[in-house]
Amino acid sequence: MLMKVTEQQQPSGESGFTLVEILTCLIILSVAGLAMTGFFVHALSYAKGNQNKTVMVNLARNTLFYMQKQADFDAMQTFFKSDQPLGIGEERNVISSSGCAAGSGTCTNYKDLVGDPQTLVYILNPKINDILYHVTISFQENLYDSLDTRTASPDGGRIDKYLLPIKVEVEEAEPHSSDNGPSKRERSEVEGYITDESIR
Repeated sequence: MLMKVTEQQQPSGESGFTLVEILTCLIILSVAGLAMTGFFVHALSYAKGNQNKTVMVNLARNTLFYMQKQADFDAMQTFFKSDQPLGIGEERNVISSSGCAAGSGTCTNYKDLVGDPQTLVYILNPKINDILYHVTISFQENLYDSLDTRTASPDGGRIDKYLLPIKVEVEEAEPHSSDNGPSKRERSEVEGYITDESIR
């Protein structure tokens, strides 16, 4: 009787991943990739917001510098009624982009306040990186009241006669967050003083 001898197959020594293991790894990598993508999108949005905030701060500083150099101090005092108390329901005047439209070429509403009203159009309606901004200049009554009236000016009078505190606010013309108005990154403000030339 002949018996057939079968040889037992020996393992080849090669090993690999099964299909299930490969699919599991792909799912884990996909989830991790999506999480990282969300992180990078958020970081990019944050960087863009900071860039816009920097632009607005620089525009506000530029406006403040322009007002310090170009504004007629006496005309500004009269315009803001800084030396007069307000009546009930009365508000102080503001200089805003709405009173100085970008297409008008000149600011007729504010022509007596600055030496160059044509430039004021671009100061109040700047367009940077294809984004239009609106600028508002207002009188800071709280700062005006807190000026140290005991400090003598060159003529021995009150120092508040020579300083006019203003606030410059800059915001995007079309803010992205429409729920509660512009966000902190879509609005910026800078405070400063317009100085009477006679004190220099």
